[in-house]
Order: sequence, then C-alpha cells, then structure tokens
Amino acid sequence: MSFLGKNLRILRKQQSLTQGQLAEKLGLNRSVIGAYEEGRAEPRLQTLIAIAEFFNISLDDLVIRSLDDTPASAEFNSEIPLKVLSIAVDKSSEEELITVVPVKAAAGYLDGYGDLDFIEGLPQFSMPVKEIPQDLSLRMFQVEGESMHPLPEGSYVLSSYENDIRNAGGGHPYIVVTKNDGIVFKRVENLIGSNGTFRLISENPEYAPYEVAADEILEMWRARAFMMFDFPVTPLSKVDSLRIREITDRLSRIESKLSED
Repeated sequence: MSFLGKNLRILRKQQSLTQGQLAEKLGLNRSVIGAYEEGRAEPRLQTLIAIAEFFNISLDDLVIRSLDDTPASAEFNSEIPLKVLSIAVDKSSEEELITVVPVKAAAGYLDGYGDLDFIEGLPQFSMPVKEIPQDLSLRMFQVEGESMHPLPEGSYVLSSYENDIRNAGGGHPYIVVTKNDGIVFKRVENLIGSNGTFRLISENPEYAPYEVAADEILEMWRARAFMMFDFPVTPLSKVDSLRIREITDRLSRIESKLSED
C-alpha cells in the first residue's frame, strides 16, 4: 500500500506550505500536487526522488510508511468506498491533461476507467481558459440520446471529477457512470441520507426520473461546460417570414417605380 498522498500532505503542512508554494519549489504544476495528495496520480521516479530530497526523507518513509498517527478506522468511516482516479499527465510538464471519451469508447470505458493504459490511449488535450478550473481533474464525455435534450446529440460535456460522491447532488448536471446504464448525462439529487440512492433527472421532461443505488455508481463528473459542432438553425417559420418580408419589400419598390413612370 502506498502512503504517498497522505504523507505528502502531512509533510507539506508541517512546513506551512500551500500546494501552489510546494509546486513552485519543486518545479511542478499546482494541480499535479493536488492529484498526488488525493491519490489520483503517482509521480515518476525522478519526481519522487525530488520530493524526498526536498523534505529530507527516505523514499521508503515517503511511500510505504504512514507518517500519520490517526487510526485507520477513524479515517475511513463510510459505507461508500473512495475511488482512485486514473489520469493522463503530460510527460514533459507533468501537467494533468483533459481526457476525451467519445461515444465509440463509451462501452469500453466501463471496463477500462480504472486502467491507466486505457485512459492514456484516449485523446487528450489541455485548455488554459480562465473559466475552466485548472485545479480540478477534468474529463470530456461525448453524449448521445434524446434524454439529454436540449443538448444536441453528439455534444461534448466537460466535467470535473467528484472525489467523494456523497458531495454530489443539488440538482446540478453530472456525467454519471453506472454499472448497469453506462455513461449518462443527468441532473442529480442526493438521497443518500434517506435511502442510499441518487435520483437521476433527464433534461428532457419526457423521460421520467429514476433512482440509482450509491454502490452502483462507478464515477460522477460534475458538468462544467459543453461543446457542439452544429450551430443552431433558425426555425423554418422565421426563415419563411424573412423571405416573405424580403419579397414584399421588393414588390413595393417595383410598384413605386412603375407608378413614377
């Protein structure tokens, strides 16, 4: 078992460093430090050595020995297990990348979501836009089906990983990965406190809400933005109205000219 994430957090706080300050001292991206501490990524050997040297600690003490005196039973007090997320990282900068899950890869995602090789085999990109939170683990899912209306089928939903699904809900839109239904785009209500489930609500009111047990959920990603590649088309009635108005204006000009002659 690796204690890297917990030990890194302990060592950082002992020196009163923020994640950003530690990242700057190590020449890393701040989001990468967060990913290491939360167990969502593991550093390369060179980075491990740099961390150990910075804190003047051996690699064994950093990785395989717990520096925390808190009993394990006090830390894990939940019926919902926390999951480790496989992420893709830029090999040169160690900056976390955004992985794209197209529709064609959705079926394989259920089996491969925890497999780093599978995740690294999917398309990746970075998007340094101020509206996109750079300190979160992001993934882009292509969605299909009429239940996601008004989003056009084939749209891409940019989402941030929910580390603890007990915090999900509030009617916010999520990409929900379930054992039985695969990848779905729904608004989520948290009912864990009452019956241990989440209520999933389609954007399209023609589809009835339904409930999913918390232990059936593999991952939850809170939707942050979406992309589509078919621009909205002006309704036909408006197009016809514009054409009729144009024809009417032309006829008026012709009549006016004829009357002058």
